Amino acid sequence: MNKHWLFGLVLAAAAILLLVRTGSVPLTDPDEARYSRTSLEMVRSGDLVVPTFEGKPRVVKPPLLHWIHGPLFRMLGTSELVVRLPSALATLLTIFLTGWIARRWLGEEGGIWAALIMTTSILVIGIGRLAILDPLLSVAILAVLALDIVEPKRIGAYRSVLAGSFLGLAFLAKGPVGVIVPVIIMAAGRLVSGKKVLPSASGFLNGLAGWCVVSLPWGLAFLSRMGGSGTGSLLKEEILKRFFSGTAHVEPAWFYVAIMLVGFIPWAAPLGVALFRVARQGRRSGDKTALYCGAALLAGLLFFSLGKGKLPTYILPLAPLVALLAAWELSRQLAAPREGKLGSRLLAGTMAAWAIILLVVSFQDLPAAAATAARYGALVFGIGALFCVGGAVLHRPRIAFGSAAASSGLFLLLLMTIFLPSQGLRRSAFSLVQDVPALSADRPVWVVDTYIPSLTWYLDEVPEKMLSRQVPGRMNGADNPLIVMEKRHYSHLGPDLTRQLREVGSAGKYQVLERIPEAPNR
Repeated sequence: MNKHWLFGLVLAAAAILLLVRTGSVPLTDPDEARYSRTSLEMVRSGDLVVPTFEGKPRVVKPPLLHWIHGPLFRMLGTSELVVRLPSALATLLTIFLTGWIARRWLGEEGGIWAALIMTTSILVIGIGRLAILDPLLSVAILAVLALDIVEPKRIGAYRSVLAGSFLGLAFLAKGPVGVIVPVIIMAAGRLVSGKKVLPSASGFLNGLAGWCVVSLPWGLAFLSRMGGSGTGSLLKEEILKRFFSGTAHVEPAWFYVAIMLVGFIPWAAPLGVALFRVARQGRRSGDKTALYCGAALLAGLLFFSLGKGKLPTYILPLAPLVALLAAWELSRQLAAPREGKLGSRLLAGTMAAWAIILLVVSFQDLPAAAATAARYGALVFGIGALFCVGGAVLHRPRIAFGSAAASSGLFLLLLMTIFLPSQGLRRSAFSLVQDVPALSADRPVWVVDTYIPSLTWYLDEVPEKMLSRQVPGRMNGADNPLIVMEKRHYSHLGPDLTRQLREVGSAGKYQVLERIPEAPNR
């Protein structure tokens, strides 16, 4: 079969994994529902400069996702599939660009393997199915890296302008981090691989011009609306406080080590071998691109690890570097099958280890969908490990890597069709709105002691939010409100108030309460 068709098949498989059952999974809290509601409010208000959520300015992130959502909402509606379409398409383009880079570095087969490794990585596909900012940020950053790694000659002097334009898109996707991250990882890659770290004066000016054309119009309009002090406070909050203090999601420095091991099952094994080879051989290897990718990946991980606030989604822009290095390791094994067996052996060991881990996990006290996915995942990885061992013993690295890709792809399919729909229902107010018709009636809705953006999305109205201690004072004279809260917070209302309330309905961890009507006087 022509290898062009193989690359197309990989992209088709990626599209399937990104889109299968995507429209049947409710929007989850907090990020998906919050970003989607913000996009809807932008469409309704027509204000393209300052996004709002529940009618109040939400200025912590730029509006690129909302700009993309706008035309889609007008043309196709606001279904879950439409909401997630930008992320899925951005991820598909990221996989294509990763293969494009690898093809020019490692040949046509290398491009196929790099794209396949991306397609079978849990972190890539899992995040690519969410309506969040990181897939847009990742594809913009990768476009900058592609220009820097491949250095295509045909675009010549326009390369710096294009790089600056993509940096502008990355800025519009997620703010200053869209410029800081690519600059750091490119500087590290250039330094270690022997390239000039600082651009020429003309290159810098061309890049700055490209960045300004893309991002400056919105930046100036935003500055005009928010004022200098407001913009300065926002930048201080988003850059300094979030990184050095951690406004939320504070995790230990080793957090991303665990995320790499889980998010890149089972590709962390050949990645580790590739990094070891790069570190041992250094510039003596003569493969400047491997040095570039290794240094860029480690610099990116160090940057994210030093920050106090951490989420698994933050390292998504580094995923292409993982795939490129793992594909490079395979190319080394193909060049000397009897000498480069370590990567295949570790791959087989990793597959077997995950089969055991998933089997043990499947017998824990888990929801039925999670236990089923873990049990079948253990079987898939166990069979894959046997083929992997055969590939390592027979000095056939393609068999080892191919069985790993097939096992990972099947496991992802299990997650997307069995586990994620169930998990989505647990992390959304969708079921609550469906199961409690009273919420859709013309009655006030109070959300107590919790944050449920998906309730705003599915009700298409803004509920009033308050703390449990505020509820007693508000009940007298209130217009028959419905109280939405988590079941575990019910006791916060106190015994005097709970005696006056009854449950209207519930779904998952949420319940809906109302005041018991007073008996009529006889």
